Amino acid sequence: MASWSLKWRILTETAVLVAVTGISAVLFGVTGAVIAGILVALVAAYRADRLSRLFHRMTEGVLRAATIDRDHRIQPGGPAELDRMARAVNRLADRLGAAMAETGAERARLGAILDSMAEGVLLVDEDGGVEFANPTALFLLGAGSTFRPGSHISSLNNTYELSDIATRCAASGEPRQAQVDIRASGRFVQALATPMTDRDDVRKSVLILTDLSEVRRTEITRREFVSNASHELRTPIAAIKAAAETLQRGAGEDPVARKDFLERILSDTARMEAMVQEMLELSRLESGQTPLHIAALDPAELLRDVCERFTPLAERSHVSISVQESNGLPAVSVDRAKFEQVFANLVANALNAMPNGGQLKIGAERNGGGKVVFTVADNGPGISPTHLPHIFERFYKVDSSRTAGGSGLGLAIAKHIVQAHGGEIAVESKAGEGSKFRISMPVADG
Repeated sequence: MASWSLKWRILTETAVLVAVTGISAVLFGVTGAVIAGILVALVAAYRADRLSRLFHRMTEGVLRAATIDRDHRIQPGGPAELDRMARAVNRLADRLGAAMAETGAERARLGAILDSMAEGVLLVDEDGGVEFANPTALFLLGAGSTFRPGSHISSLNNTYELSDIATRCAASGEPRQAQVDIRASGRFVQALATPMTDRDDVRKSVLILTDLSEVRRTEITRREFVSNASHELRTPIAAIKAAAETLQRGAGEDPVARKDFLERILSDTARMEAMVQEMLELSRLESGQTPLHIAALDPAELLRDVCERFTPLAERSHVSISVQESNGLPAVSVDRAKFEQVFANLVANALNAMPNGGQLKIGAERNGGGKVVFTVADNGPGISPTHLPHIFERFYKVDSSRTAGGSGLGLAIAKHIVQAHGGEIAVESKAGEGSKFRISMPVADG
């Protein structure tokens, strides 16, 4: 309809111009007709040039809005038909811009979801090229910032199993899975490859990586715990059995022998009971089932009580124990009985390790981070770098002299008690230069 209106307008204007030329020829003769013809030609040329410029402006506006500047809009104007066309193009550009903005927002949401996932996600083609990898996947693979879209999966990680299940899944269209050790990152992952076909019917696979490192460490710890507990309990059980069999074979008739073997049985039974209690306590601490009776405690008072408690034992071991100046420190919020147990483990270990004439110093100071740092330092044989990273592990024993008669659970219990209070425990030591344990505890509120 609009095009016929424009055609009718052009025809009408042309008819008027022809009529003007005819009338001029009648009224003014040939000369007038020539002049009128020239005027008509000029008017027609002007009109044609104006229409051409309007069409050119509209064409340029459409091209600009479709390519370099999607926010550009055509300025309405000119004949009604061109004006309506300009407004229609602008409305179409508005709808297209809104659709593209919605698509971009959806892509951003999807990207944010993938970036925040705890699982690694990779999109791998049939040839092993990685088209996409989220940050978790790069972390689990130990790839860092080396990833570029299109890189082969083997360039991200040299693990053959991942490349194999991804490419085989894309080729066969069947899911694949494997549990893989990632040497580059030290992680252990469950890899699941699921087939996918894109819009061009190109086969690909979506590779999901789930970090099972903590699960495996927990399983290893559980196995080691059972193994170590069995080993530690085997010795006293064997001693009790031997003593009972000896008594059964007639030693019970001798009062002196009977008393000796019964004392051995009681001693080994007490040792097993103490070990079982320590294992139960450690289990409760790890599971958060140990109730803590928190109260504000003066660090200086705590250290004085610890020193008085262990002075007799230190004197029997010919070791001097002293408290460094710690007055004026803010109180800490702790369960006093549990916290004294931490110091008991640390001080007892130090006394067992130091030779005659050794020195043991306990103290406290405030650091710059708003915490009170307790210290237990000795000048004993120290701990070698080989053992240092493991001393807080369950059942770990540095050597027989350091943990003679112990179960190897004391430092593990101490660590969990400190962590249950929101604190941290660490050790500094060099072989032959003694050891220094540091316990950082938050200052009590108020």
